Amino acid sequence: MNAVGTPASTSAKSMAVFIDADNLNDATALDHVLLALRSMADRILYRRAYGRPESLKSIHAVLWRHGVRPVANLIVDKTTTDSALVIDAVEAVCTNDIDIVAICSGDADFVPLAIWLREKGCRVLCYSLANKIFANPDSFYDDVVLLDVVEAADFAEIAPQSQIARGSAAATEVESAKEPASTVKSQPIAAKAGGVPVVKAAVVSGPSIKKILSILPELKSKEPVHLSLIAKKLRDAGLLTATAKPVLLFRRHPAQFELMPERQPNTVRYRG
Repeated sequence: MNAVGTPASTSAKSMAVFIDADNLNDATALDHVLLALRSMADRILYRRAYGRPESLKSIHAVLWRHGVRPVANLIVDKTTTDSALVIDAVEAVCTNDIDIVAICSGDADFVPLAIWLREKGCRVLCYSLANKIFANPDSFYDDVVLLDVVEAADFAEIAPQSQIARGSAAATEVESAKEPASTVKSQPIAAKAGGVPVVKAAVVSGPSIKKILSILPELKSKEPVHLSLIAKKLRDAGLLTATAKPVLLFRRHPAQFELMPERQPNTVRYRG
């Protein structure tokens, strides 16, 4: 089985991992990502996290666990996170033979970097929280993995109880809104004892906006539609697995679909 959140058929001799801690600063999600990246290359040459001191402090235990070097912003009026990350990524690729670059951020400011890296022959991956990703990220990255942090009570609805409770720990599972035949599954990875949150991940390569609207014409009215009313249609069309929730599907297209309320959405509206 593939590691959680790992794009299929991805392996290399060397990798570089750059984390935008001002964007992906959820400790559970970041730990999930770094665990998944371990098996994707023979060596991870660069492991660096960039951000404000308070952002780095919130994930310091995860950085220490995975041997990631924190790089704090310079004390200036404007944040220097993006610039520092870009400079180091370019230097890393120019001075080393790196096959894969993982950018842990949903910030659109890294699109020029991703394009440049691909032109240099690198495979470029994006890991982002599902609610912080820009529109159409799969146009610029080779693979995009969206992370959704949920409470254990919510996760219990979509996974067997035996998978969630292993000893006193929680577990993680991949959910993908791909066609059923290409759904990525994984072995559970234990989270912090006693607790939640749990991370779900999905590799982005889903249906087009046109395809979604053809199956759900009621969205064309641009009025909010309850997710429970459209989930069955999506499953019948093969866009969702039997246990997957439609939230991740619509979060792939934040410019076109608005999920409401933001924290625990139960309706979706087509922006047009």
